[in-house]
Amino acid sequence: MNNLFFNDHLLKSESRISPAKSTARLFLDKNEQSDDVDFLFKEKVLGSLMDANWNRYPAAENKDIEALVANYCGLEQEHIVLGPGSASIITTLLNYFALGKKRIIIAQPTYTLFDYHCKTYNIEYEPWYLTSDLEYDYENIPSLDAGSVLVITTPNNPVGNTFDPEKLENILISNPDSFVIVDAVYTEFSETDFTPLVRQYHNLLVLRSFSKAFPIAGLRLGYLCAAPQTSAVIRKLMLMFSINHFSLVFAREVLLSPKFIKQSKDRVQAILHEREWMYQELNSRFDQSELKVYKSAGNFLLIRVFNDAFFKQILEGLEKNGIKVLNTSPFPLLRNTFRVSIGTEEENECFMECLEDSLLNNKCLQQSQSAFPDWIGEVGTLHQSQLAGSR
Repeated sequence: MNNLFFNDHLLKSESRISPAKSTARLFLDKNEQSDDVDFLFKEKVLGSLMDANWNRYPAAENKDIEALVANYCGLEQEHIVLGPGSASIITTLLNYFALGKKRIIIAQPTYTLFDYHCKTYNIEYEPWYLTSDLEYDYENIPSLDAGSVLVITTPNNPVGNTFDPEKLENILISNPDSFVIVDAVYTEFSETDFTPLVRQYHNLLVLRSFSKAFPIAGLRLGYLCAAPQTSAVIRKLMLMFSINHFSLVFAREVLLSPKFIKQSKDRVQAILHEREWMYQELNSRFDQSELKVYKSAGNFLLIRVFNDAFFKQILEGLEKNGIKVLNTSPFPLLRNTFRVSIGTEEENECFMECLEDSLLNNKCLQQSQSAFPDWIGEVGTLHQSQLAGSR
């Protein structure tokens, strides 16, 4: 009966919900921060949360929080639309534009939610593929019709590359009747911030998040930045009361306080330092004919392994050692790749050691396999000679 109501892609897809119980000890698969919010901040939020009326819906209008967010990213309150995580805003926009039969183009490979949501909701979209070097294919930028929607992720997850600011502005200028959605949730780890451009371009929508540069992925709070007239319309699409009491209290009491912002910025700098250390170490410790690490402007690195068996062994070795990474092989153009989040210094060292062990084990296996046929041949010859002698 289900096939009468749900499409094949949804029926055949594996569950996206990870098991509640896990034997993993290092979670380097979701680009979360490794260290939690300090206890004193938690204590402050709990006190205010106790004063909230839990029997009432949370506030639907949150202009004070929008103003705080706007100040953080250099805009005005009228530019900001809040949502329960940027993923919720993404799906809301995709659904609405699809119902309006707009032409949707999405740069690929990118954040899997775009492809997964489109396919499970029967939303047609055109992929704009990266080059074989996993860079944006500027020479083949899609031509946009009036009413088209182009989706770009920069810094791009899981690749780590960034979009050329000049190219983006050219697209915006040349296509005033098309929307460009920039998924920019990793902005704080990059040298380029496209958010201020919404002041200049009415056809630009920028998605931001607090789940990456702040240690609050569990808070579920994201936001969209756009021209005031566009933000006012999109705000009408957002489900009322979708941001819960906890998220709102944390946003008001802690999230954008000078102390918490300073602490979060310090954490970002530490992650950037670790990211560059890991990039250099991966290039120096490993033969580039065996694996390649891509330069990244996010809080993660994408690694490609050139040997099928070695790739499988690496993932098995990481899992055996309780280290979770994201297998990105199912993504287009990303065969034998995985993404590893940048963790603490100790976590990154542990990951590197496990990777080196996998490489050593792989070389030992290759040596034994290459010697194996000769050994079989010697035994076979000896056996034949013994048989001949006995005859």
